[in-house]
Amino acid sequence: MPTLQIRDIPQDLYDRLVISAEENRRSLTQQAIVLLEVAVNEEAKARLKKESLNRLRQFKPFFNGVKTEDIVQTIRDDRDR
Repeated sequence: MPTLQIRDIPQDLYDRLVISAEENRRSLTQQAIVLLEVAVNEEAKARLKKESLNRLRQFKPFFNGVKTEDIVQTIRDDRDR
């Protein structure tokens, strides 16, 4: 299993990590791994969201001039069929 060594952690951050580990009944290492995993997953979600929005923006020219009300009415008409 890989090892990660982190140097020069600000004292305040270290103290908060210790408190967080104690509150969650984890070792300092376990808590650091959990928090790193959460942060990396959140970053990946944000990146995916940004990519998805960029892909959706590519369709904008196809809907130029179409109003939300028109889309809603089309959906309602389709449901009534």
